[in-house]
Amino acid sequence: VGIARGGQTILVRGYGMANLEANVPITATTIFESGSVAKQFTATAVMLLARDGKLNLDDPVRKFIPELPEYPRPLLVRHLLSHTSGLREWSNLVALAGWPRGLRVHTQGDLLEIITAQKSLNYPVGDYYSYTNSGFALLVTIVERVSGIPFVQFSNERIFRPLGLTNTHWRDDFTEIVPGRAQAYSRRAAGFALEMPFENVYGPGGLLTTVGDWLKWNDHLDRKTLGADVVDSLTTRAVLTSGRTISYARGLVVGDYRGTREVQHSGSTGGYSTFLARYPDTQLAFAVLCNVAGAPATQLTHALVDALLPALSPPVAPDTVAADPSAVAKLAGIYRSVRTHELLVIAAASSGSGGRGGGLRALRDGAWLLGNNRVLFETAPDGSPRGLRVIGADADTVSYTFAATSPWTPTPEQLNAFAGRYRSDEVGATWTVRVEGARLIASPRNALRTELTPVYPDAFRSVGGLGVVWFTRDGTGAVTEMHSGAARVWDFVFRREK
Repeated sequence: VGIARGGQTILVRGYGMANLEANVPITATTIFESGSVAKQFTATAVMLLARDGKLNLDDPVRKFIPELPEYPRPLLVRHLLSHTSGLREWSNLVALAGWPRGLRVHTQGDLLEIITAQKSLNYPVGDYYSYTNSGFALLVTIVERVSGIPFVQFSNERIFRPLGLTNTHWRDDFTEIVPGRAQAYSRRAAGFALEMPFENVYGPGGLLTTVGDWLKWNDHLDRKTLGADVVDSLTTRAVLTSGRTISYARGLVVGDYRGTREVQHSGSTGGYSTFLARYPDTQLAFAVLCNVAGAPATQLTHALVDALLPALSPPVAPDTVAADPSAVAKLAGIYRSVRTHELLVIAAASSGSGGRGGGLRALRDGAWLLGNNRVLFETAPDGSPRGLRVIGADADTVSYTFAATSPWTPTPEQLNAFAGRYRSDEVGATWTVRVEGARLIASPRNALRTELTPVYPDAFRSVGGLGVVWFTRDGTGAVTEMHSGAARVWDFVFRREK
C-alpha cells in the first residue's frame, strides 16, 4: 500500500507474504505486476508520439498496421485508446483456438496475428464501449513502427528513466529473474497455488513496478511533468458515435468517488490485483498492489479514502422497498442479452441469485435493482415477461429477451442434431461436438473438453473458453453454425463442416 498527499509520501508499507515457498514477506519495495493499470503508460507512449507530430489520434490504424482488414467504418487510433474499437478480445480468441491463457506461452507476435485475422468486429467502430486488451496490444505495434525502436526501449527512454521510475519495466520475458518480485497466487481448498502470468505479452498489462514508483507516477501526472498536452489528453473522456460521453478516457477512468473527482484504473492478471487512483481536489494518491487472485484492491483503496476523507459525501443508498414475492416470481426466468447472448438468471425469490452481482430488489418508483444496476422489465398484458433492460455504467442500456422459464432438458436424440465438426479460419480451429450419454461435449483437440449444459432450446452454457454457445439452423431445420458469445467477443461463428 502506498499513499501520498501533495506529492509527499505519507505511507508505504507491505502486508503479507511475497513468496510462500521461501517465506519472504512483502515489503515497501516488493515488485508486483500491474495488470491493466499499465494501459495508461502505453497510452502515454502514444501521446508522446502525437506531440512529436509522428501520428495523429484520428489516423486510421491501417496506416500503421495494414495487415488489419478494412472495416466498414474506419478504425482510428483514438478508438484503440478508449475500448471503442469493436475489436474482439485476444485472450478470448486464443481460448476459442483451443489454447486458453496459461496453457501456452503467447507472444506479441501471436496477438498481432490473431487480431488481424478477424474479419468481423463486435460492433461498428465507435458505437459502444467494450473493454478489450486487443486495442492496447495494437498500440504497442504502432509505437514500435512509428518510433522505429522496440516498445520496451521507447518506454525506458521516454517515460521510465526521465521520471525516475527505477523499479518499473515491462515483463517482456516471463523467464527473467526479477529480484524482489512477489509471486502471485490463487486460493485452493488446502491453501494457495501459484498463478503467474506465463506469457510474453505487454502493453495492455505486463508492467512490473512498486507502490513507490506508482506514487511517483501519479505525482508526475499531477505536476504534468511530461507536458500538459500529454497528461490532459490521457484524461479526455471518449465520446461514442451517439454523442454519449463515457467515463473511460485514454488508459484512465475519469469519474468521481463520493462527490470528489477520481482518476483511476484497476488491474488483474494471473493472481495479481491492483488499483491506482488519485483525487486531484484533495491532492491524495493511492496505490494498492495485491498478489492473490480476487483480492479486492479497489475496495481496499476506497476504504483508505474513506478513512482519510471522512467528510466526503456519504454514499446514497438506493430507495428500495419490500418486494412482492408473487411479482418477482412472475419475472423469474432466463434472459438472453441481445448483444452478446450472455445469460441473466432472475431467481424466483428476491433474495436468490439474479446474476450480474446479486438478487432482484424492488425500487420505490416501480423499477428494479439488480446488483448496482437499474432494471426495467418489459411484460405482456398478462404480466408475463418479454424482456428487460439493464442500465449500467455511463447510462449504457443493454437489452435482454426472455428465453425460458426454466432450463431446457433435451433428449439424446435432440442433442444428436448438434453433433459434428465446426470450423473457423479466423482462429484456425475446428471444434468437434459429440453426444456422450446424456451430455453434449465440445472439443477443439483431445486434451481439451468442454461440457455444454442446456439452457434454452439450441443454447448452452459452457465452462471455459466457449462462453455461451448457441446453434443456428437453415430453412430445413438442419444445424449449420455454432456460435460463441461472451462480454468481450459478442458473436463468434464456427461453420459446420459437411
